[in-house]
Parts: sequence; structure tokens; C-alpha cells
Amino acid sequence: MWANTDVGPGPRRPPHIVLLALLVSLAVAPSALAQRRGRVPPPPPPRVENRAETRPEPTKTPIDEFERMTPEERQKALDRLPPQQRKKLEERLKKFNQLPPEQQQVLKNMYNRLNQLPPERQTTVRQAINKFSKEPADRQRAMRDELRSLAALPPQDRESTLSSKDLKSRFSGKEQQIMRQMSDLLPPDD
Repeated sequence: MWANTDVGPGPRRPPHIVLLALLVSLAVAPSALAQRRGRVPPPPPPRVENRAETRPEPTKTPIDEFERMTPEERQKALDRLPPQQRKKLEERLKKFNQLPPEQQQVLKNMYNRLNQLPPERQTTVRQAINKFSKEPADRQRAMRDELRSLAALPPQDRESTLSSKDLKSRFSGKEQQIMRQMSDLLPPDD
């Protein structure tokens, strides 16, 4: 879920920071692109309670929409952005396109989960991602490993793990809060 990869030349940043920065920018910038083009992204599909009976089609992300645009439409959308925001978005899109398809899908899935949260939860998760990216690399690695372990658990067991004495002994209060807030992006129990 939080796999490490090196992408492209230039200053080397820890790959997980690049992925988290990309996730945050994907959560904000593409919908801004759609709004600037006069379109509002569709609301997320309603949650299906009984997954065994019906599986809804995957939600298309703004990245999917951007990928379906013609080169001329892409250029027009990018031209509408302020120069600094445009440059950042172009760099992140380039890095995203260099990722293996599996990692691209993981990011799209995380974006979809983020987009389905109520606005106040989206803000909280984005803030947690920002705090996560400011933590030292070794602590990011420890939190990422714990989040991977949590992802393997059924959702009802995640809360008890996040509240366990073991976890509290290995992570600071700030780190626990970051992981708790980021846990909204973990995959639902399938």
C-alpha cells in the first residue's frame, strides 16, 4: 500500500513522501481543474451495505477524467491554473504516470476513499498526511508499517489495535493521532 519506489531524476525524496504529496495534490488539484472547466465532479456513489449482492462500478477519479482528455483539453485545463500550481501539478502527474499500474491503482483507490468522506473528515485526513510527511523518515516508516498491518485487519479490529497498550508503547501520542486519522484511507473489509 505504501510501497517505496524511486521516480525520475532530480533531488531524491523518500518515495512515500512523493506518494503522499501526490495523494494530497490529487485530492485537491484535479477537482479544482474540473471546477475551473465549469464542471463539478460527480458526488461519490452511495455506499453499498451488502457487498456480496452488488458491487458498484469503481468511481472515476479526476485523474481518470484528465487521462481521458485530449492533449488540447489537458493543455487548456492546465493553462487555467496559476503558474506555480500548474508546474506542481504537471510534476506530480509525471511522477504518477511513472508509477507501476498497481501503485497508480492504490493511489486512485485511496483518493476515492478520501473523496467519499465528509468534507470535515477529508480536511482532517489531509492534515494528518501533511503531519506524517513532516515526521522523520524512520518514524514515517514505522507508522507506514503499522498502517499496512491495520489494513490487513477487519475494520472493527482496527480501533482496538489503535487503542492497544502495545501500539501506545511504540508510538507517541502525535503519531497515534496521525495513524488514527489516516486510517480512514485504509481499504474497507471486502
